[in-house]
Amino acid sequence: MRSNSHPERRSFLPVEARHATPHSALFLFFNVVYFLPLLGLLLFNYSEGGTLDAADLDTATFLRITLLYALGCGAFLLGTRFDLLRMWADETTIRRNGIRLFTASRSFQILCLVMVAALLLSKVLLVPTGVYSEYAFDTENMTGGIWSFSMFCAESVLFFSIALLFSRSRHNVAWFISLTAINATNLLHGTRLFSMIAGVVFCFYLYIRGRFNWRLAILAPIVLLAVGYVVFITRSDVFIDQQTFSIAKLISPVMYEAIFSQLSLIQAVRSPHLWTPFGSPLHFLSDVFYFVTPRLLLPQKDQLLFIDQFSDLSPLGGFSGYAQGLLYFGVAFPVFYFVLGTVGAWLWRRAKDSSFWSVMYVYFVCDFLFRVMRDGYVIPVKMLINALTILALVLLAEHAQSLVDGAQLSRPAILPDTGSPP
Repeated sequence: MRSNSHPERRSFLPVEARHATPHSALFLFFNVVYFLPLLGLLLFNYSEGGTLDAADLDTATFLRITLLYALGCGAFLLGTRFDLLRMWADETTIRRNGIRLFTASRSFQILCLVMVAALLLSKVLLVPTGVYSEYAFDTENMTGGIWSFSMFCAESVLFFSIALLFSRSRHNVAWFISLTAINATNLLHGTRLFSMIAGVVFCFYLYIRGRFNWRLAILAPIVLLAVGYVVFITRSDVFIDQQTFSIAKLISPVMYEAIFSQLSLIQAVRSPHLWTPFGSPLHFLSDVFYFVTPRLLLPQKDQLLFIDQFSDLSPLGGFSGYAQGLLYFGVAFPVFYFVLGTVGAWLWRRAKDSSFWSVMYVYFVCDFLFRVMRDGYVIPVKMLINALTILALVLLAEHAQSLVDGAQLSRPAILPDTGSPP
């Protein structure tokens, strides 16, 4: 992972001027990806895998969901325009369009290798739980210390791969692909999320570099869909016949992902008695505190979560961010998305001058915003805090090493003992 020190290597990656900032474009893309399957379910009565019966979506509920999507997207876009700190920013920084490239230091490389080893070890420790013989969700073993540790390692390796891709390393793409391949061990127990996010990250990288054309825009979803479907048929004991490769079957991974993770939203919209007009913002803060606390210090933290009271809303996994918005903030949920928009705008501006914040910006856009759509608010916030902590530890290690090196250089030279006075 040696960084390229040649002067011709740029430390700043310019972005071609576009009508929308990258975080705005990708946020709208995530919303479209999760909204269209609901529209298809309503218009075409898509019933593959029991989606029609599970969702039981009617027109009135769909219109309310559409309103929630519109309010969330509108609040986010408004937040991107309402960056208060922009007024104190240097005008040159505002006009500059691009991100600062990360430098993969020795400390970063060591920590990355340690986390890769920890990830592989965690996959071995998961063998006795039976998650490899059937879907992890079906085994009811997606909780506990080993599973949480494995997911932390996988998320960390994903974060390291993002930093390397947007780094000055000579073989940044090769390192990204290598770490993504290692992280693909999660597919062995049916967890496709990390591979999906890695695909989004690489497309985002091509977009930033101006190489994401309409051909790739068509090819990328097809490849991700093919990978998802292969994993599905190999993990589900599906009887393969001519119908296995029908259009309805081929798009099933996308439909299952979008529809089943939004069962919580459908139920929350139908049950306004579950949420108060202005929600419970303090419960959101307490849930974040409990969830961020290491399980070693708080073994029973799952039982303390306010949002855990509503787990029945989403029996098939995932929890729509808009559903959690209603439960945490009520009708004031657009405020959360407004804040996300301002954070995105702030990170985008900071990424132009700081490699630290450029990595956090890419992680925020490609990982955090995606997780908000399918996992709610608490899990993405925890992952974002973990990423900040990891990157801060790398910087602290670099600073400590520079102090040691500086002390050694400033130490006075010791003259050899020649046996005679100087």
